[in-house]
Amino acid sequence: MAITGGDRIDPDHELGIINCSQRGVKGFNNETLTPHRYLQLNDNALNGSFPNCIKQLQYLEVLNLGNNNFGGSIPTFIGSLDHLQILSLRSNTFNGSIPEEINYLQKLHILDFSRNNFSGPIPRNIGNLERLKSRPNDTFALGTDYAIFDLQLQMVIKGIMTHFERLYNYNSGIDLSYNILEGNIPEGMGLLKGLVMLSLSHNRFSGKIPASVGYMTDLESLDLSFNRLSGEIPQSLTSMDFLTYLNLSYNSLSGRIPRGLHFETLSVDGSAYIGNPLLCGVPTKNCCKGDPCSSTEDPTSIPKDDEDDQEDAREKWLFYGVVASGFIVGFWGLFFVLLLRKEKWWFGYWRVVDAIAARIVGCIRKK
Repeated sequence: MAITGGDRIDPDHELGIINCSQRGVKGFNNETLTPHRYLQLNDNALNGSFPNCIKQLQYLEVLNLGNNNFGGSIPTFIGSLDHLQILSLRSNTFNGSIPEEINYLQKLHILDFSRNNFSGPIPRNIGNLERLKSRPNDTFALGTDYAIFDLQLQMVIKGIMTHFERLYNYNSGIDLSYNILEGNIPEGMGLLKGLVMLSLSHNRFSGKIPASVGYMTDLESLDLSFNRLSGEIPQSLTSMDFLTYLNLSYNSLSGRIPRGLHFETLSVDGSAYIGNPLLCGVPTKNCCKGDPCSSTEDPTSIPKDDEDDQEDAREKWLFYGVVASGFIVGFWGLFFVLLLRKEKWWFGYWRVVDAIAARIVGCIRKK
């Protein structure tokens, strides 16, 4: 089957879309492929190397080649597609290193290279992705003049496969999971303060978790599981107030797990830390050096001393305070949002409500 683009599209006034996802496409003809903005060829039986004809699509904004049989390396011309906002190559057999030219894609906000055979380090200047340094204010992630309702995009968000048919301004993510990448996590990753989701799981990353990761203040999902990371968990992670999913399991991390009101609600059962036998402190069963603990102490017994009673009282008042603040924000916030009826206020309102709900649930579980 040949895919052709028809007449030339004025990139400033028209929207060109090729959507052949899940159509059983076997190949495509590049002779008449014109400067389309959206090329979606995911979920087909396409094979071979990365199509060279794509370098002709200088106005391309969405490229989805996911769930095919493409292989080989990623050509360096990928960096010349400077309008690219979404790049998904997930579930193919691409190999080699991730080209440094990826850093030239200043409008990129979705990068999914998961489930391939990429090797080597993460590009050292990945923190230069300008679009991910802050959260945009526009109505839709793909611009304010149009929206894509026919988007066929899949990403794993907070451990769950999520299907996107439309993207908003707050959708951003980098997924490099299930490859054979190695080396350290770049310190510059912390510059991506507008990033919402980051997954580097199931690779061979080593060294320490950079403290700069804690500066990614908009991050809601962080998965670094199944690597070879060592050292302590940075205290800076406790300042990530919007983080609702954390997975650091099966590494070689050590030392005390950081304490923080919100941070402690992320993994009450300790599942985020399993496979790290040298970690200690709550919620693990390992006692940190210098902490008062006894292996013979009955975990179900109720503390009797005054210090523990005071701690229980503080936790009770904290719980009541969180519930009360949640009610106030929920009631008056909703009233305010309904009054304005602006979509960006809707997003901001529900984001705050989600964060408060997560803290309330965490407090209830601790009780």
